[in-house]
Amino acid sequence: MNRASLKAVPANRFERRRARTRDEILRAATRILASKGLHETKIADIAAAADVGVGTFYLHFDTKEALFDAVVEDTVARLKAVIDAARVSSPDPVERVHRSNSAFCRFAADNREVFKAVFGHAAAFNDVIRRAQALFAADIEDTIRDGITRGVFVAVAPAVAAQAVVGMATQMLSWWTEQDSVPIERVEETIIRLTLRGLVATPAGQ
Repeated sequence: MNRASLKAVPANRFERRRARTRDEILRAATRILASKGLHETKIADIAAAADVGVGTFYLHFDTKEALFDAVVEDTVARLKAVIDAARVSSPDPVERVHRSNSAFCRFAADNREVFKAVFGHAAAFNDVIRRAQALFAADIEDTIRDGITRGVFVAVAPAVAAQAVVGMATQMLSWWTEQDSVPIERVEETIIRLTLRGLVATPAGQ
């Protein structure tokens, strides 16, 4: 899952035109998948929205599922870039938890329908999504290990705790996409509070 590969500059005019067409199909697919979901989306709908023929679609993607995987790859790459930028802005493990979760929630709010399509309940067993969650869990595990080393987090099993944090965050945000009355700020506050209450070491006597 390499964001650089998504943005590689094609070497010649034909490849650049092909890359532009692929990007147009991806953008159109993202819009339609967000509104209809994977199973209700037709290839003809995507081709029409991208203003290309169905035959052109198949030059870029063998199946609708292959296109969905590409949409997931692109969305996850953008999300990870946002979270990585938030994480590196602070050396403090507790602050990194705050900032990464805030970035996660902000991305979900800014891309609500896409997030619903990619991380929604119907997509829960998609292999690309599982691999994406493993990437996020690895970053969280590093933060937890750092916090334990510094003495600010309790001595939990970092890999297990990271899976718990990722599972909670993705499940809550997947649920939130279906709840029009719940503000994202409440979800963000809840995720951060539960995460830190489970991780932060309580000083002796408190």
